[in-house]
Amino acid sequence: MSTRSLNRRRRGERGQVLPLMAGGLVALLLFVGLVIDTGVAFQARRTAQNISDLAAMAGTRVIANGYLDPSLTLTSADVYHAIDSNAEINGCADPCAWTGNYVHPTGSGTWASLGPVAPAGAIPVGAQGVAVTTDRDADTFFVRVIGMNEWEVAATATAMTSQLADPPPGILIPIGVFDSDFEAGREYELTEGYEGPGNFGWISWYGSPSAPVLADSLCNPNNPAFTFPTWFDGATGQMNSSAIRSCLDGYIENQTVVYVPIWRQTNDRPGSNLQYEIVQVAAFVLTGYDQHASTVEGRFVEFYSYPSVPAGFGEPPCSATTDPDCQERTNFIGLIE
Repeated sequence: MSTRSLNRRRRGERGQVLPLMAGGLVALLLFVGLVIDTGVAFQARRTAQNISDLAAMAGTRVIANGYLDPSLTLTSADVYHAIDSNAEINGCADPCAWTGNYVHPTGSGTWASLGPVAPAGAIPVGAQGVAVTTDRDADTFFVRVIGMNEWEVAATATAMTSQLADPPPGILIPIGVFDSDFEAGREYELTEGYEGPGNFGWISWYGSPSAPVLADSLCNPNNPAFTFPTWFDGATGQMNSSAIRSCLDGYIENQTVVYVPIWRQTNDRPGSNLQYEIVQVAAFVLTGYDQHASTVEGRFVEFYSYPSVPAGFGEPPCSATTDPDCQERTNFIGLIE
């Protein structure tokens, strides 16, 4: 092959490589850009969620105030302006918009809409909260080269106000914790195994001490509604099953705030006859357990007599000025979605 022919061949190969390199570089830039812009979109959605959470609470507080003080003349305009001003304070400015709907409980922890939150008119009868949806646009940077100039993100939060005379069903995990002066942020051993032979501080809601039943109650809280004080059976044995350990691992990994029953005394009976007197509820973050799941540790958050969680919604908040029994109940405002 002549030198001239060889040079032409090499120039041709270089001409083929250059487009491939350029195409690969563009693809790499698009991939990096997509990662960066997606991160921006996730951050924008977190901001939208925070705006919705706080705005829903602000609107629901107005509704609660109307129940707590019947002398107040509150309208939908008051709810609307509470949501609007709160959303603006927390960063909902152009391009950002919110919409709201009144909600009321329908039973079994569900709720339904009563119509939009309007800047005028009356608050719908039966409204116990609001759902707020925040829509925001997040500018893109790198993916503009393919025509995507912005991400559209949205987030919804629902808040409810209610009264609870009793702990609602389905919110407690069955770990019995002895009544004590806990300090927020400190870690404690939650189970007290020495109280009875073979008993390791587990609570049996329905009188069945089997490990599968306990695991189900631990993974999917299913406590019955009850009033304080109430006696419950203790679950006997170490309950060292893979299902129980899996549930504990999930709570620990996700740093989930869990609600546990606080007991004051036992009936001082051995084995399966042991019972706990439940007098309160507390919030903990589980931090660990031993190899047999017989000792569970957790970090104390707060005492929580009636958790404001989406289970067992009660009647609207009561006013002590019109209901003499209101002082015996707990009114709350809480995010439920």
